[in-house]
Amino acid sequence: MEDKAAALRSFRAATDTEITELLIVIFVILFFILTFLVILNFRKALKLKFLRKLFMKTIKERGLSEIEGEILWKYSNKLGRDPFLTLEIKASFEKVIDLYVQEDPNYDEKMIQNIRKKLGFDYIPSFIPLTTTKDIELFQRGRITIDSRVYDASLFDKDEKYMYWALFDISSLPEIKGKKVKIQFLRRDDAIYLLEGEVVDTFSEKGRLILKIPHHSEMKRVQRRQYARIEVDFPVSIKKISDKGIEDKWITLDAKDISGGGIKVCTGLSSRERLNMPVGTELWLSFRLDGKQMNFKGVVVNISERKTTVCYGIKFTNITSKDETHIINYVKREQQKLRKLVKNRFG
Repeated sequence: MEDKAAALRSFRAATDTEITELLIVIFVILFFILTFLVILNFRKALKLKFLRKLFMKTIKERGLSEIEGEILWKYSNKLGRDPFLTLEIKASFEKVIDLYVQEDPNYDEKMIQNIRKKLGFDYIPSFIPLTTTKDIELFQRGRITIDSRVYDASLFDKDEKYMYWALFDISSLPEIKGKKVKIQFLRRDDAIYLLEGEVVDTFSEKGRLILKIPHHSEMKRVQRRQYARIEVDFPVSIKKISDKGIEDKWITLDAKDISGGGIKVCTGLSSRERLNMPVGTELWLSFRLDGKQMNFKGVVVNISERKTTVCYGIKFTNITSKDETHIINYVKREQQKLRKLVKNRFG
């Protein structure tokens, strides 16, 4: 019995020693893990502090205030977005601003507009499609359908939450709060946009009826033009064609945009009477595009005047399929270059 008891005591002592050693090993492992996590978090905090300092320096270089920088830093991190990309990409910037507007009831409207302007996000080039109603330009003309009736309208004003559409030639409407209306507008040199919105309020201002509608990003874009076009700047020589034949004198104008279907040329406003080219005037065109000489006929289809210039929209009439393809491919290449330049900026 004594031998058994001694053996049991020996076993217990050995077991206790093994448990103690195991606990020590676990403790050491936990200590190293904890130390690693502390060091990791410390390094992360240092990195975050460094990035924040660098971000605020970048903010000052962009002409923004410290308060503006703090807002962009705070809400970028809340969204899990890189604050530096918020300064470079419009889509990221707008999402950050949306969160700021939603969470802060005292958000500063003027400050947001100031930031957007300083970062260059207040203007969208015509070759970049609109993705949100916030980007619709003020005074954009359009048409609004209410209960199957269509009204001419214009974007009268907008803020960070709402757009305000003014209806023309109407001073009152039946109660339409809470109703959905359809909005359609043609964006210059782009496309037709269609969207729906709920009227949250109506009011009169300067004799016009204003519809208050929340912003949103659900817009349908309908391509209007048969051919894509691109802005250009090169000389175009033209000769008028009349019943008497082709005039001998070449006249040089400046091309401003071109597509597979036509070209817009401009000159000084003082030259309009001398040129005498009303709508319907037939022309012979000659210009060089991307290393290829182009020669074919066209007809003036529209005329537009500005303060100092007059521009003629000319439709190609006898262009060959080979020349048409050359122009279309040129436009595509130039558009790709432009899109590549602005892709990172507008998202």
